[in-house]
Amino acid sequence: MTSHAARSLTALICLASCLLGCQSKPRTAHINQPWHDSITGQDASNKQVTVVIALSSIVPGGVIGHAGIAVDDAYWDYGPKRHKYLQPIQSVRSPAGPWWDDPDQQWANDRTLTQVLDDMPDKVHPLGSLVAVIQVQVTDTQAQAITTFWQDTYARMRADEDTYRLTARQCASMVGWSLDVALQGGHQSSGRLPRDLHLMSPTGLYQSLSESLAHTAGPSQGQPANITLWQLGADGFELWQRAERYDQLALPRLPRVRLAYERFKYLPADLTH
Repeated sequence: MTSHAARSLTALICLASCLLGCQSKPRTAHINQPWHDSITGQDASNKQVTVVIALSSIVPGGVIGHAGIAVDDAYWDYGPKRHKYLQPIQSVRSPAGPWWDDPDQQWANDRTLTQVLDDMPDKVHPLGSLVAVIQVQVTDTQAQAITTFWQDTYARMRADEDTYRLTARQCASMVGWSLDVALQGGHQSSGRLPRDLHLMSPTGLYQSLSESLAHTAGPSQGQPANITLWQLGADGFELWQRAERYDQLALPRLPRVRLAYERFKYLPADLTH
């Protein structure tokens, strides 16, 4: 395969993995376990950043994914314009707006992290989907930089001045950009999304942060971020543990094919709901 063909194939895979990103499909009501208690109930000595990622996969059950970020209990995210029909078309390019933070995009809601987590079982689809929660403690200055980034982003979105683009500014890339600005000394003022964040997918963001994100303050300063994986079942989210045999077989930690298998296990039941 030529290098040009390889790049084209990579671009197509990234497009496919993002195409239905920031999508949700209503599901039958079920018991909503307070799974967020173990996420929001921690007593952090410094400002705590929480990244929530609904992981994306290629097949089966659609290509669903989304990412959001919180400082303590203040939550922000970024999505395409809501549309009753043909939502995937809006996901290619459209005006931008809050997604889980303000599902109606009428600027009447400003949900906390706790509220977003409580509502998430009805926003993620299908059964078997995995959600990654990544948490780090940061300095007050870094926390303020993330907050300012998102306040400026929301101001632009509210004025219809920001555009959601499948290959550029979307949920995963904006979360990554806010972390880059706060933790790596990146810049938002130029208005240019960093090149390495183009074609970013929710799963790509998870893989990147799981390898690089670390506490910058508190008792775990310098240590890797705290990461938990949660799987959606009929009664809500439960902690997902990797089977020991996967390590014995030296399988990758969480490739998209693995996530597809997790969804496939639940697919028959999911189709009956």
